[in-house]
Amino acid sequence: MPELCAELAALFPLGAVAAQLPGIAQPADLRPDEMQAVSHCSEKRIGDFAAGRLCARRALRQFGIEGFSLLPARDRQPLWPTGVAGSITHTEGYAAAVVIRRGNLRSVGLDSERISAVHVGLWSRICAPVELERLRAVADTGRGERAAVTFAAKEAFYKSQFPLTGEWLGFADVAIELDEAPDGGGVFVVVPQRALLLQRQGVQRLTGRYRRHGGFVSAGIALC
Repeated sequence: MPELCAELAALFPLGAVAAQLPGIAQPADLRPDEMQAVSHCSEKRIGDFAAGRLCARRALRQFGIEGFSLLPARDRQPLWPTGVAGSITHTEGYAAAVVIRRGNLRSVGLDSERISAVHVGLWSRICAPVELERLRAVADTGRGERAAVTFAAKEAFYKSQFPLTGEWLGFADVAIELDEAPDGGGVFVVVPQRALLLQRQGVQRLTGRYRRHGGFVSAGIALC
């Protein structure tokens, strides 16, 4: 079953609650209407959906929200309870979710990636030219992790901005600058490579945090 994770919550401002689930979940763990929403999907997709929903359910319980079905909208974004912002991630062998009460914060984005899955064949697809140059300057042993952090940071940012703008972004539309810490985590800054709708809304500073845990990296960002 999912467990609360303070280290994951620490990627976000104070008040965030995060839960994680190593391994897989079963379709039987879903509520009937949640299962109906994904009944047409593959077995793997249903398992991923269930793992993410279990994590979200565990985190929401800390806010006193129980018995809530977290259904997908037409654009597949989770329909969170009123007054709550959240984000879900799942990759092979790991799922997590973060929730926070809306206030000064309007949106959050969380993404986790298995480091070994972000192989060199993907780098030219997920990295802007400037990011590829930075990868070449890193020692061979550190390139895979840096590429995975870049990927996770972009995905976290895309998840955070979409509920506010409805804008679909490509991997070349932003670049990620990393400020690494000795403990395997650090800060990332999102640098737009073109004008974004989010900037027109007055959001300028796009900074998040990331951490390494086992064979995974997770990145989180909150937008005001």
